[in-house]
Amino acid sequence: MIISEKYGKIILVLIILMSTLWLFPSLAMADDHERRRRDFGQYEMKEVRDDKREWKKDDKGHEVTGQLSLWSLVAANLNVALSIFFKGANRYIPLGPEIKGLIKRFSQIHKKNLMRFHYVLNPFALCIAGIHFLLSSCRSSQLPEWGLICLTAMVFLGFTIKFRLAPKRVQRVFYRLHTGVESISVMTVLLVIGHVIVD
Repeated sequence: MIISEKYGKIILVLIILMSTLWLFPSLAMADDHERRRRDFGQYEMKEVRDDKREWKKDDKGHEVTGQLSLWSLVAANLNVALSIFFKGANRYIPLGPEIKGLIKRFSQIHKKNLMRFHYVLNPFALCIAGIHFLLSSCRSSQLPEWGLICLTAMVFLGFTIKFRLAPKRVQRVFYRLHTGVESISVMTVLLVIGHVIVD
């Protein structure tokens, strides 16, 4: 399979980022454990918060919301991922006319019928992910928060593109950001590695 120079660089950067965070998870650690006990009242409040967090850990609600948001995201974006894969395969791999015809038909079905699920399920997944964030507590890494910020930005960009809420020039920039492999890869890496460190 021939990979273009642009995608080769993106893959290399992602591999380096993932390897660095995997080998040195302390780089993504939050600084809660380094704060000094400057005030007894603050420390006492922190203990109360910790007790609430421990109670939340016993409550499995955050796991349910996490799984629900994960599978909603998968369902919302599986057809998009397949479309990108098929377009890349059609472009870089020599395929027969029958397979190219199948890819073209899938692309038509994707645009006509499947995109409605993308429009509905992604905002739903974002809402559930927000609830999941509120029910969960992670003091070991800030990566899940950054992943949630990226997800929020992607949904916002998609909403703006769908309803054409920005001028045409801005729309083009938003479209590139929303559909760019770089943005999707960064968001996925942040969410996956953040949750791996948490677990």
